[in-house]
Amino acid sequence: MTIDPNQVLDSVQGSYVLPAPPRGKGLLTVEQEPKQAAASQQGAGARAIGERFQLGTQSLELLLAEVRERLESLDQAIAEDTRAQLKGAVREISKVLDWCDAAAEGLGVESAKALAGLQPIDVTAVCQQIADAHSAAEHPIAVLAHQQVHCWSAWASLSDAVEKALELVGARTGGRGLRRLEIQWRDRVPSIRVCSRGEPGGEIAPSLIEEFRLAVAGAGITVVPDDLGPGGAGMLLLLPV
Repeated sequence: MTIDPNQVLDSVQGSYVLPAPPRGKGLLTVEQEPKQAAASQQGAGARAIGERFQLGTQSLELLLAEVRERLESLDQAIAEDTRAQLKGAVREISKVLDWCDAAAEGLGVESAKALAGLQPIDVTAVCQQIADAHSAAEHPIAVLAHQQVHCWSAWASLSDAVEKALELVGARTGGRGLRRLEIQWRDRVPSIRVCSRGEPGGEIAPSLIEEFRLAVAGAGITVVPDDLGPGGAGMLLLLPV
């Protein structure tokens, strides 16, 4: 699917939120206290950051080794090669240095995210944990991962936003129908489609909508309609990269 850029709404100011619910007990019980990631989740996040930084460091080391090798070749060629050949060699070295700059910039961006308390998160793992915690015989939740998807976020913030989205979709369909979390890349953006097989109808409490807006804004998520459009029971969560 190609997402129309004109459809994308700001997660806080956009007017798109699923319409409305029968009043009554919510379909998810969401903790009121701020949630902390479990030790295993924190450890996985630290390992993921370490692996990304290690890969970036190895790339820089390889590129710098290539620069040294090319400089040695250039030094040997100075007495014999033509001016044009020497200029070509210098241009090739400049290209390698550009790659070094790009690799260093990438490391800098990811370091800034880590310093801000974010981590590369396995989106499927978050969704599966939520489904395991909140699925019931009368309110099942299925997780479908089309691809391995990671995003930079805080585990608690992302989890809260997905839970609120599920609650909103469930309210939109009156608690009927299998709810699904579909994870995939869309135009190089990590995404979760939150949807239900139930028929949309009824009104959604304004407080539920406001809680959802605050949750997605806090997680840096943009919300757009899914394939069925604004009138359907689903939505797309476009996650931060």
